Amino acid sequence: MALTQTRLRTLKPRHRRYEVTDRDGLCIEVMPSGRMSWRYRYRLAGRREKVTIGPYPALGLREARERRLEAERAVVVGQSPARTKQARKRAERHAAAAPTVADLVAPWVESVLRPTNRSAWQDETYLARDVLPRLGRLRPDEITTADVWACVEAVRQRGHGQAARRVRNVVRRLFEYAESQGLVRGNPAQPVRPTHIAPTRSRRRVLATEELSRWLAMVYGSNLSRSHRLTLHLLLLVPVRKGELIRARWEDFDLDAGTWDIPAALSKNGVPIRHGLSRQALGLLRELRTLAGTSTWVLPSTRRGGHEPISASTLNQAIANLPQWPKDLVIHDLRRTVRTQLSEMGGVPSEVAELCLNHRPKGVQGVYDRAERFEERAAALQRWADRLDALRGTGWSPRGEDGNPPSR
Repeated sequence: MALTQTRLRTLKPRHRRYEVTDRDGLCIEVMPSGRMSWRYRYRLAGRREKVTIGPYPALGLREARERRLEAERAVVVGQSPARTKQARKRAERHAAAAPTVADLVAPWVESVLRPTNRSAWQDETYLARDVLPRLGRLRPDEITTADVWACVEAVRQRGHGQAARRVRNVVRRLFEYAESQGLVRGNPAQPVRPTHIAPTRSRRRVLATEELSRWLAMVYGSNLSRSHRLTLHLLLLVPVRKGELIRARWEDFDLDAGTWDIPAALSKNGVPIRHGLSRQALGLLRELRTLAGTSTWVLPSTRRGGHEPISASTLNQAIANLPQWPKDLVIHDLRRTVRTQLSEMGGVPSEVAELCLNHRPKGVQGVYDRAERFEERAAALQRWADRLDALRGTGWSPRGEDGNPPSR
């Protein structure tokens, strides 16, 4: 006899599990705990099978019969509702256990990015700032090209086209790793063409001789922090890359001997270099040393209590809103400016000027020519620092560059 709503309400738990049949293979199972579930029994290819349809009373009698009918239709065409349900549960468990993009980042950074990239910290910054907030919680196989473009477009809309290209590049390399691990089929970043993000830009901007004094006056007359002002000045005296200065520790310096060692791990080309520091650069560094307090970093982050350096974007953000900052000038142009000035001064051989930037000969010459020409480089940078002072109309003084004693 088929079940009714009234009879269902009268079912009570017993000492042992029992079933009450409805019709057409549908039954309800009553557990000693009182929990009740709908089951459907059927035959497929001569074998008896059973599948759970759902719990009662969440699933009423009418809904249970409708679900049973759906299952019967699958049986008629030779499909097993029980095995289909088991496969779905396995897929759900696999999806729940599958790594997210955030889980993928750490092993990629440790095993691929850092061992092969001297400037890995830059890509790590892009991941932390521009990629993980959008994609971190998703599984790699869920990421679409549209998702990658959303990360890229957010950076481009901030006016950083070249940085947006690099965000695309780091996502592409991350998903190459995911593909090699069998986590995705195809790379969602590959269809995003760099030329669709921003045109390739080869920068040539330098500060002309007549701009130098005005530019430094603007820096020291701004509301930037004292350490940021000193840093921008220092980058115009020692032509290192911004990242090499940001990641520098005080252990890399000998202020008494006037030297700065950049280890291979921080150098973009993987070649260590020792810079001879001018008197002017040493003055700025001694004040930065005082400002750094007990931190081991030359440019410690105040937000992290001095335990980490400032981020790669800190200086960019600091100067972005300065009303007098030349809009066509970026910090890396200071390095190009020094190189240009070394040539314009005369008397500095081209190979010496290139070594000041840690540019090394390529090909066979690079293999055999390991000359550092330290003394010549140090002399050239001292000449350049003196020339910059002369252009500003000031002689070197241990006092602060704004005319005040260094901050203590």
